[in-house]
Amino acid sequence: MTAGKTLIAGLFLLCTALPALAEPDSAADWTTGGYAGLRGSYAFSGNATATLTPTAPPAAIRASYASSGGGSVYLGARLPLNLRLELEALYRWQPVSKVTLAGVEGAGAGRTQIAAPFLNLFWDIPVPLELQVQPFIGMGVGAAYTDTDVTGGGNTYLHQNRWDLAYSFMTGLAMPLDYDTRLTAMYRWMKSPEAGHKCAAGGTVQSVCLDNSVTSQAVDLGLEMDL
Repeated sequence: MTAGKTLIAGLFLLCTALPALAEPDSAADWTTGGYAGLRGSYAFSGNATATLTPTAPPAAIRASYASSGGGSVYLGARLPLNLRLELEALYRWQPVSKVTLAGVEGAGAGRTQIAAPFLNLFWDIPVPLELQVQPFIGMGVGAAYTDTDVTGGGNTYLHQNRWDLAYSFMTGLAMPLDYDTRLTAMYRWMKSPEAGHKCAAGGTVQSVCLDNSVTSQAVDLGLEMDL
């Protein structure tokens, strides 16, 4: 996570400097109308799927994922009180980096991918217009289709391909490149709290696990323009 935190700090510092380089002709109007954009996503290593097998006693299975990426497209509308509403279509893919069974690392390979429509609500934090930087915070709720396969030693540890509720929290900055075009940088934490995996450990019969969750952290860089 140290590398991930360093990346966040570096990206935000870079993006904060961009308005001075861009020198837009006039101040950006972030108060009315609609907009559309694209985001590229860098998903951190350390994102994981954790679950418990239905054996007695239950065995904990944890699949950790390597750094990878994804992206999203979105449409947004500005509301009163500095609020914005977005409809977003998101995709993310990550390969397995490590599997632990009851705390012991074992051989494992596979991947997880997530596709999700999200409804996001953002609040633009009021700052002086002269700063030419717009900080924001937000949250989203959606339906995540998670496709996960984790195998090792001739055994399928985790398998899932289904829709589940997901939610996320975001914070970031928007910086003008021109009057109606902006660059955005955003940190996102996302979770599917009840993802219905099937799992097995030590050659046991695969069945629905007792407890399941999928967590994900990422940094998104985006290009946004007014409609």
